[in-house]
Amino acid sequence: MIPSTVTVIGPRRPEQVEQFFDRVGQLDRESPVPLYYQLQELLKEDIDAGHWQPGQILPSESDLEAGLGVSRTVIRKALDVLQADGQVIRQKGRGTVVAQPKLRYDAVATAQEWLHEDMSERAVLAEVIDVRLVNAGGNLGKLLQVPAANQLFEITAVTSVGEPVSLTQAYLRCDASPELTTASAVNNGLLLEIGGPDLLHQLAARYGLQVHRSELSVEATTANEFECRTLSITDRAPMFLVSTLVSDVDDAPQAFLRSVIRTDQFRFTATVVHTPPI
Repeated sequence: MIPSTVTVIGPRRPEQVEQFFDRVGQLDRESPVPLYYQLQELLKEDIDAGHWQPGQILPSESDLEAGLGVSRTVIRKALDVLQADGQVIRQKGRGTVVAQPKLRYDAVATAQEWLHEDMSERAVLAEVIDVRLVNAGGNLGKLLQVPAANQLFEITAVTSVGEPVSLTQAYLRCDASPELTTASAVNNGLLLEIGGPDLLHQLAARYGLQVHRSELSVEATTANEFECRTLSITDRAPMFLVSTLVSDVDDAPQAFLRSVIRTDQFRFTATVVHTPPI
């Protein structure tokens, strides 16, 4: 459970705000992904990267408005998402404070497909909302072990199992395979089959993405406006938030995916192998 209060460890320093804007750059107004959804992703990544510690106050609404040129409505929607995810606490008179991190549970995923329990339907790629090349930046660059200036594929897509069940933002290294390198040379030249296997399977089969190990973290959240509209679900429906780092056989990171998944459709299980102490 996320506490309703958290101890503020000190005022926000002006240089912290300047460094934040240097790291994240600007929002993409040409993208079909809403601005508030882009903003919450940038803030989430900056917190996950350790640039903001629990108890620190994030840039104020006025700072974000001036630095990114977006409205207070956009900013408040983004902060609503972060609060629903349990990453921040909004305190009246203080601002938006980074929450204490949740307890972590690690599991190894070996399943290659999502299935209904009766095995009647498999997951398919239902919609590709957007495909583009973006700069890695400091946070994703560190996660995927590439320079900040390197380009990554960014894919926003919907997976269906009979009906839409998840919304994913995936980031792929362009040098993860010769096929992806070729595709990046013609900008966002990824061809994905709507109605075909889910995103990760297609990237492995069509573009040689090496999917050897996936490190997953699973958290509880609620659906925001964009997710509700895209997945045709009710406002603030309970969801799983799943972050996945995909590595090859040499444990080199190849892709990072962040997915929101309907809890009324799936449950997660884990198998733990116990070994005797040495």
